[in-house]
Amino acid sequence: MGTSDLSDKQALDKFLSGNQELERLSSKLSEFNVFRALRIENEEIRHSNTLAWLLNPNESHGLGDSVLRRVLSNILLGSEAPLLRLSSARVELMDLSDVAVFREESHIDILVIDNKEHWVLLIENKIHANEGQGQLARYRERIAKEYPKHELLRVFLTLEGRLAEGDGAADYVPYGHTQFLGVLSVLFEQKRSQLAEPVSVFLEQYIDTLRSLTMQDEKLIELCRQIYKKHQQAIDLIVDFGKASCFQTVAGEVVEKDGKYELIQSRGSWVVFLPKSWAEFLPTNGIMWTSSTMKRRVGVGCWFENYEGKAHLVFEVTAMTDPELRLKCVTALQKAGFKLGSKAFKEDTKYSRFYSSPRHKVANSQDEGEVKAVLQDLLKKAEEEGVFAKAEAVLRQVFAREPN
Repeated sequence: MGTSDLSDKQALDKFLSGNQELERLSSKLSEFNVFRALRIENEEIRHSNTLAWLLNPNESHGLGDSVLRRVLSNILLGSEAPLLRLSSARVELMDLSDVAVFREESHIDILVIDNKEHWVLLIENKIHANEGQGQLARYRERIAKEYPKHELLRVFLTLEGRLAEGDGAADYVPYGHTQFLGVLSVLFEQKRSQLAEPVSVFLEQYIDTLRSLTMQDEKLIELCRQIYKKHQQAIDLIVDFGKASCFQTVAGEVVEKDGKYELIQSRGSWVVFLPKSWAEFLPTNGIMWTSSTMKRRVGVGCWFENYEGKAHLVFEVTAMTDPELRLKCVTALQKAGFKLGSKAFKEDTKYSRFYSSPRHKVANSQDEGEVKAVLQDLLKKAEEEGVFAKAEAVLRQVFAREPN
């Protein structure tokens, strides 16, 4: 019997029953790692702190200027930037003991300044996020103004070493955590015997964290490949339902937390709700949201959605038992300043959004704290901007004389 011939339940049973590879994976992942234990392996700030610590020759790691020298040389070898003072060969001859290393100076992730040799290394570090609008250009201009006599090496550091985008991006050298991992791993093996035990343990765990983040842990990759090949159906099922379940649970908690909202339906990555003040006057005249789990079949509602790792808040008018009433509703909303597409005014239209928040990235959809923070922020902004109150005023007027 092939994997595709199994039912979902059979696939799960087969996956969980006596799975030696899964036990080996669990054993490997249960090994203590401070970054994993504190759940900070994906946090950009923690990686920037660690990198700045390692690049500072005067810090307590005991590696002196070797990390800065190797990293700077490695960046320059792969750079096409036309620099006058800095080159990989020159870096090998420099005295780096007096450089200054700063974190979050003028909002820049890492700044390394050498006033003796007159150069500045600017590092913008991104783990999962993208650069902000005009961010790189602002940093370049700020440092060029503050250090006009210094040569500036701008680096865009990401997991995969991708190119920066947007204004000022062309001035930044792409560099990857994969490349940094290679440099740090070699140095660690060379210097391990000279390091204090706490430093050695910390660096070993940080290197392990970088290997996992950059998918360079060969043993882990092979083990995962074996498990996925044998149990693809079960794993895909767990991933799909697991993601949906976390979002569904957290969204329900956010909606019902302060008693102002009523949860109407919770289905995976789509959670429908109403302000309780709306529920007082909205008729149960919707004909689109008709699932048996729908607590109130209204024609207007609010919902959270999580799609491809991004969450947003939507207000929508659906098809109603009375098409003329739906048309009256969307017309009133448009007159009040809500934006609706031209299709909203056609008789056979089923769904018409009249408010949609910007999409917020959810880096880890299984992190309940992160999901909750994003959804609470979406709700708070809509409340502060008066979107709920404005919509209620329009809807109350439209449906005031309609029977519930």
